[in-house]
Amino acid sequence: MPSWWKVAKRKLRRARARLLRGSGAPGEIAGGMALGLFIAVLPVMGLQLPLALATAELVRRLTHFQLSRVAAAAGVWLNNPVTAAPVYGLCYLIGRPIAHRLLPAPPQSVATAGAGSFDLSALSFSGPDALEVGLGLVIGGVVLGVPTAWVGYRITYGMVSRHQAARQQRRARRARGLKLAPEA
Repeated sequence: MPSWWKVAKRKLRRARARLLRGSGAPGEIAGGMALGLFIAVLPVMGLQLPLALATAELVRRLTHFQLSRVAAAAGVWLNNPVTAAPVYGLCYLIGRPIAHRLLPAPPQSVATAGAGSFDLSALSFSGPDALEVGLGLVIGGVVLGVPTAWVGYRITYGMVSRHQAARQQRRARRARGLKLAPEA
């Protein structure tokens, strides 16, 4: 029985091959990947895949610029149940200071009245606290999503360009070999 690591590596290799072999220009595939990566860091867990596919289709209809839906779906998987806590934690750390400056200061709570008293309601996120957490996640997602999408675009564009150029060279060599064979 193969280990989980070997299975994961095999699945990643297959996904990479499918992405590289996909039809479309390198910009279309890289654009889809960038869209998926951007949406992956937004705090919309569970809605990321439909949102990425709908956004890719909306961009295609509004701008006539094709985005690879396969690449968008692959990019969304940056954030999965295993990586969600670190990704959202980083988004919160980045977005919290900005959200804190945007929102008005909350009124003094009863939990801060005495150092010896402990109230479980202080641990709940409701009202201004929930707004600050949510806004911090969204702002952090956008701030983290832009460079993530840009880096993902550049890496994917380079990988797809190299793969397509190598494929063209192989086809050209094969075509030359077939043309030379009957003459000899």
